[in-house]
Amino acid sequence: MIRTRDHITANLHARHSRRLTRKIMDDLRQAMQSWRGNLWTFTRQYEQWIAAAMSAELQAVSQAEHQNFYDTLHKARAGIERAISLFKNLLDRNIERVLGIRLNAASWDISVEEPSHPDVAFAHSFDFHLDLLWFLIPMLLFRKAFERHFLNQIPWAVEVNLSRLAYQWEVAVNKAIEETKRKALHYVEQELATLESLLSQTQGKTEAIRQALDTLRTLLHGC
Repeated sequence: MIRTRDHITANLHARHSRRLTRKIMDDLRQAMQSWRGNLWTFTRQYEQWIAAAMSAELQAVSQAEHQNFYDTLHKARAGIERAISLFKNLLDRNIERVLGIRLNAASWDISVEEPSHPDVAFAHSFDFHLDLLWFLIPMLLFRKAFERHFLNQIPWAVEVNLSRLAYQWEVAVNKAIEETKRKALHYVEQELATLESLLSQTQGKTEAIRQALDTLRTLLHGC
């Protein structure tokens, strides 16, 4: 279901990447003004700050955008409903001729649980743990350079973590789509099981109903 990931990722990056990068960089500049200590302490303050800030921002994005993430799900549901409608039309024509009854309309729950805690992960601030050499690096001279280093990490962190959030929503939406398909097939098979005993003595009609079910399965797998 690559289309789900494409839709969610494109939406998140287009609507939030630039805004989040600018906001987090501005907030970080403000936060760093109050940070004190050697490079090791400065780095720990950054790591704690960025983890909390990014988590809060991603949570807000997830809550604000979750209705848009359902677009793929709604399209899949519409396709499934069309398949059910086609099946019922095929089935009803046969059932009415034999028994004079109509099946009830399909009804099922397709709600998706929103990810409550985005899985935010960060790389080390320095590839070779430069902060371990804090005692050789006077912050009075190099503080501005390290501040720029932290600020330069923000665009990457935003892009990576928006992609992580998109993946979480992809999993949630695709799971709901698969569950919708499963429930649709279960509904159909229950109806057929109920009717099979009634139709078992009616020649020529059961096969038409089985063909309708095969048609439905094909349509569902193509949604």
